[in-house]
Amino acid sequence: MPVFVPSPNFDVRSGPPDMVVLHYTDMEDAAGAQAWLCNPESRVSAHYLIGADGKVTQMVREEDRAWHAGVSHWDGSSDVNSRSIGIELDSPGHRPGPPSFPAAQMAALLTLLEAICSRWSIAPRNVVAHSDVAPLRKIDPGEGFPWSQLIEAGLALGVKAVPPADDVTAPSLFAALNRCGYKMPDDDAEAAALVRAFHRRMRPDAVDAQADGLTLALARAFADAVAADRAADPHR
Repeated sequence: MPVFVPSPNFDVRSGPPDMVVLHYTDMEDAAGAQAWLCNPESRVSAHYLIGADGKVTQMVREEDRAWHAGVSHWDGSSDVNSRSIGIELDSPGHRPGPPSFPAAQMAALLTLLEAICSRWSIAPRNVVAHSDVAPLRKIDPGEGFPWSQLIEAGLALGVKAVPPADDVTAPSLFAALNRCGYKMPDDDAEAAALVRAFHRRMRPDAVDAQADGLTLALARAFADAVAADRAADPHR
């Protein structure tokens, strides 16, 4: 069972959660992260913090709205905090490169995620990265995060290898990404950030690469997986 250390930084939800957003703390240790997430002056919080050693601390009840996602967007919603549960992973962040996530931490995450998704009927398509919902501002949990473990457990969506598309255009790419859940970009800066966020999730070895035929093919495949996940249970 998680240890409960209450944070004052929360308010009332507008409805039950249907998403999980994964973060890293970008701090030296879990104790410092916990103190910050429970500090009323920080104006930030999360529902859970998972230490590198696998210790799970709960700071906000799942029924309440924690302040973890900030300015964000997913699948047509611009109030991600109201519809999500936020999980922080103890990590120094990108110092100097993408972090790794210890086995004990990942085991605790998988156990916690399975329980959360079961309690709230959260679909795999809605288990996302902070960088997915806030690509202009955030890069966590980063390209080193092992999404494959979540995919194998049926807790997140992934796609198999696909051949590159040969009809790459910006409209076709962003239409596909929008079907995945990403916000349509309003300008070039948002467009570039969106491609980086998608690459961070789907092409971690090419985060800073330009969008190409493989990006479009993966976006279409992921959008198809999202549509299939939605069709499998339209109430989730």
